[in-house]
Amino acid sequence: MTGLLRTLAVLSALETVSVFALLVNVATVRDGTLADVLGPVHGALYLAVAVTALLGRGLTTRTRVSALVPVLSGPLTMVNLRVLANLP
Repeated sequence: MTGLLRTLAVLSALETVSVFALLVNVATVRDGTLADVLGPVHGALYLAVAVTALLGRGLTTRTRVSALVPVLSGPLTMVNLRVLANLP
């Protein structure tokens, strides 16, 4: 796995965890402080995934477009990266 794919995989995983944490917060306690902290972190991770996918070399169009889908960008990008890296 190249450096670009590894970086994109890590960012996608972190973005997926952050959106999951936000959704759990909304579904359970609705803590405003937690949302105030996690919201900008998630936004930054989403933008990092999108920019890395758009500017990275050798990525398929499908991977680039999936990195722009709100809420699902992390999981979709990870699935596409597994295909690109030929991982099981």
